[in-house]
Amino acid sequence: MTGYMMVAIVNRGDSDKLMARAREVGAPGGTTVPATGTASSTILAALGIGDSHKDILYSMLRAEDVEKVKNAIGTVKTKGVVLFVDCREEKEDMAEARYTMIQVVSEKGYSEDIMAAARKAGAKGGSVVQAHGTAKEEDTKFFGRPIVKEKEMLIIVVEKEKATAICEAISAMDVFREKGKAIMFTLPVTDFRNLG
Repeated sequence: MTGYMMVAIVNRGDSDKLMARAREVGAPGGTTVPATGTASSTILAALGIGDSHKDILYSMLRAEDVEKVKNAIGTVKTKGVVLFVDCREEKEDMAEARYTMIQVVSEKGYSEDIMAAARKAGAKGGSVVQAHGTAKEEDTKFFGRPIVKEKEMLIIVVEKEKATAICEAISAMDVFREKGKAIMFTLPVTDFRNLG
């Protein structure tokens, strides 16, 4: 199915009620991934009290259902953001995208430094998802199972005009100088809204 990808970043546990409301108007379902919101200041981060538990909900929508879903989820009582990424092959309105989703996948332990560099360049915050790499044939094995490196995926949504400076600040970091330590990619966001 081609259409739009809805990405909602909400407080932990609220993704179920958001998805239930979206299903009522045509959304087929979704996938929820637990994440951690980044602290809003370096002082809070240093104290370890600024991070918050989040859910990231991914759902693929048909183009004709997007407006219905936007209206429906606007009635859900939750705090967070929702964005829509146009995944159609023929993207007529991509020049109209006002936001950019920056995703950085790095080895575990780098997301705080990456977020700090992004903040200095104009980003306000992001969400971190714990992940792991995929195994290769030559990976070390333990009891026959490959040992793969732990990863973190940092998701940042910014105004389109800030994206270049933020991406340049991130890509200048040492973690990007070593092959396989980190990658970054961006996606245009056709709609972005605060929830709650």
